Amino acid sequence: MRFRTTCRALALVALNTSLGTSAFGQTVDDGTRNAARSLASQGKDAFDQADWEHARDLFHRAYTLVPAPTIALYEGRALSKLRRFVEAEEAYMRAARTNLDAESPEPFRKAVHDAEDDLLALRAKMPKVTIVTAGPGARELDLSVTLDGRALKSALLGVELPIDPGDHTLRAVVPGATPVQVAFSVAEKQTQTVELTVPLAERAPLEAQPQPQPAVTAPQRVAPQPRGKSPSWHLPAALVAGGVGVAGVATGIVAGLMAGSRYSKAERQCPDHACVAGSAGVDTLQSFRTLRTVSTIGYIVGGVGVAAGTTLFLTAPSKSSATARSGSVDVWVNLGAVGLTGAF
Repeated sequence: MRFRTTCRALALVALNTSLGTSAFGQTVDDGTRNAARSLASQGKDAFDQADWEHARDLFHRAYTLVPAPTIALYEGRALSKLRRFVEAEEAYMRAARTNLDAESPEPFRKAVHDAEDDLLALRAKMPKVTIVTAGPGARELDLSVTLDGRALKSALLGVELPIDPGDHTLRAVVPGATPVQVAFSVAEKQTQTVELTVPLAERAPLEAQPQPQPAVTAPQRVAPQPRGKSPSWHLPAALVAGGVGVAGVATGIVAGLMAGSRYSKAERQCPDHACVAGSAGVDTLQSFRTLRTVSTIGYIVGGVGVAAGTTLFLTAPSKSSATARSGSVDVWVNLGAVGLTGAF
């Protein structure tokens, strides 16, 4: 009832008062002042009709035109009716922090005083919540948490936060893992802790640092070639495959060393494995993943190439062996004697 009887009077008196540079540090022209007065009057009518959202919007628009503490005060009261306590607190604080001087009108002084009182009353019934993350994926660098669809910065996890009374939804996402969602409700003056159990991603963003490993190929037994001329393509193909294998191993070693450097840099830029979105640590982490993949592919290609080259080289018959196989040897046995005859 107090608001109903004083809102229009205070708002209109304040807006009719000269708003010079001494009050707000800016000059307000007549057209802007008239528009703000009209919006504030419409806001009062909407408030009287319990149309809280429309009233809040009109008071907020009026405040952007003329930042009078009276208007911010009533915007805070409309938000409080909507049970949007966090936004109401900000509106009350805008009103309470208005810089006044000797020329400031009395309605402004009263609005500042009333805003301070309303702010204290609001904080006394403001709910509080502490959001904590647990589970194997809780320390993932790519972990993102949202509260009612809005991103929640990692710095706000584990600390007590003011929150609007009512129903809320928490959601945690780690790339490669199933998102986790928790619904909870909080009442006025209530304080509670909400825990999000985060699963581990299928592929952790920071794994053990890759160590360069030399490619090892086991000797392979190959069947002897049939008699005849050795295929001419074996040795050139062996050289090509071996060259590819050596290049792959070299790439794997170099990329592995570079990935190790990026891993160490990411740990320095992201304390406790927590990278803030948009920071240099996120870019370093992405570089580490790319180099790690290149290193792995290099080792695979190198191993396959060396193995193929070795196989082709071992299966290529030499000139001497081919010539030896082109001859023939016969064994003869007579009474009391054994001999060999052949053509080479």
